Amino acid sequence: MRIPAKMEGMPLNKQIFGSMFAISSAIILLISIATCSIIFTNVMDLETKSSIQNLEHINSQLDFFLTSVDNYSKSIIVNAAVQDTTNKFNTKRQKFSEMDQMRLKDELNTIIQSTSFIYSVNIYSDSKQLIASTEVPTNEDSLSGIEISSDRIWLTAKKISIYDRNQKIPVLMLLQRFYSYSTGKMLGYVEISIPETAISSIYENTENENNTCIVDSTGSIQSTDGLYPLYSVYPNLDNALFKNKSGFYFINNNIVFYKYFEKLNWYIITQVSSNIFLQPIYFLIFLSVFIAACGVVICTILSHKITQTITSPINQLIKHIQKVIQGRWEPVPNHTGQNEINFLFNRFNDMLAAQAKLKDNLLKEQKMKQKLSLDLLQEQVNPHFLYNTLDNICSLAEINENETLIEVVMNLSKFYRETLSKGSFYVTIKDEISITTAYLNIMRIRYFNKFEFTISCPDYLKAYPCLKLLLQPIVENSIYHGIAQIYYTGMINIDITESENGIRFTVRDNGVGISQKRIEEIWEEQNSHFGLKNVDQRIKLYYGDQYGLKIEQNADNGCTITLEIAKEV
Repeated sequence: MRIPAKMEGMPLNKQIFGSMFAISSAIILLISIATCSIIFTNVMDLETKSSIQNLEHINSQLDFFLTSVDNYSKSIIVNAAVQDTTNKFNTKRQKFSEMDQMRLKDELNTIIQSTSFIYSVNIYSDSKQLIASTEVPTNEDSLSGIEISSDRIWLTAKKISIYDRNQKIPVLMLLQRFYSYSTGKMLGYVEISIPETAISSIYENTENENNTCIVDSTGSIQSTDGLYPLYSVYPNLDNALFKNKSGFYFINNNIVFYKYFEKLNWYIITQVSSNIFLQPIYFLIFLSVFIAACGVVICTILSHKITQTITSPINQLIKHIQKVIQGRWEPVPNHTGQNEINFLFNRFNDMLAAQAKLKDNLLKEQKMKQKLSLDLLQEQVNPHFLYNTLDNICSLAEINENETLIEVVMNLSKFYRETLSKGSFYVTIKDEISITTAYLNIMRIRYFNKFEFTISCPDYLKAYPCLKLLLQPIVENSIYHGIAQIYYTGMINIDITESENGIRFTVRDNGVGISQKRIEEIWEEQNSHFGLKNVDQRIKLYYGDQYGLKIEQNADNGCTITLEIAKEV
């Protein structure tokens, strides 16, 4: 069996682990996807059926209300008392009395039998005058404002509340003409009202968290559970509502189920938040994912254990070789196992010991050569400076500048006395300041007081040791390449401070400055700036690569050179 191209070149342990993990994870992933798909489909079907059943229940209950009202209306219009009383009101109005009205009201109450979802029954004359009512007074209601276009219509209206005369309640009422069964002449109208609260009570007491309402063909809300105002336009309308008799659609993070109620040309709507609707799915999918994740974790652990058992000795040797590459040359720990692995480990340790010894010898030789080279390079500075200073002394002697001559000679003597320091590479910071001060005093005379200088150092730092001649090459560079080329008085400020990692020397001048290109040239292998590069190399050789020298251009003019050394006792 050929190894896949992506795994070629990979370590053996990763190949074994990757193969086992990939196969087991793929199987778990396929099972999880199939499980989630089945769960999603089944739960969606169950939740959809539940919502549709809820709509069916509302539909059937509302249909029962309307059918019952329709039956009551038929019973009323064929009732002999209703027929006679209405005919008497129309033909013999002067003989119609309150007793006739009370008998008709009692007859109506007897027919409807105090049905809970019927709010009132009213009988009107052919001229739309109220004859009798089961609830409201007979002299306060009429059909004068209602246009009746057919024998039988359903419409919504507002009725005066029987509990509060100043309040009106919304109702759905059936308005039907009725005729004399003996002559066929129209006698009047019967009106049966169903309060909106009776309709909304069908669905407002359900235990689910759905929001239900009923809208007409224009989208106006005719019954509501309170979420949306009555007679307002339903906010989540969609074209699908008026295209199909029933169904559902997604809108505004909600799922809207609807069913067409043909008798009234209304739509029963149940609105469900998608989060609530899909909550069972989320939980089951989360459970499936959790089980799959546990399976992946178990497969990972088993794959790792099996891989480790097979490749542990080789893997141990490979990891140790990587440590050797990083420069850690300690021997690999002995392996208690197969003889072949023991032999390989022992021979590898022998090779490391031989290589470590060879490396140490080469490093010692290299370090010694570099140290000697840098020390010899440093010695080139002193004769050059001495020759120039002696020339200045001769010039001062010829012009009889005795005081200045004495000052130069004393500073030169001090400079070399401190510089030689019995051949030691280290001096105290106090001695380094003394060497630098002597050198700067000589250079001020040589350049005719062209510059001034300051040296600042806390007293507690002056006792710390440092490499000899750290500052002299830097101030020399500031004088020759910065201050010597300006027309105004130069200034050299030397600050010695304690840093986070050691001691920092900062030399700042106000000379002509230095460009970034010039800074890059200083660090190149072939250049004439032996002083600055020499200081940086000496610091790194004696203190480590984390220390050294940094050159920066000042924001206004001049240059700042910073060097940092370790703080050693």
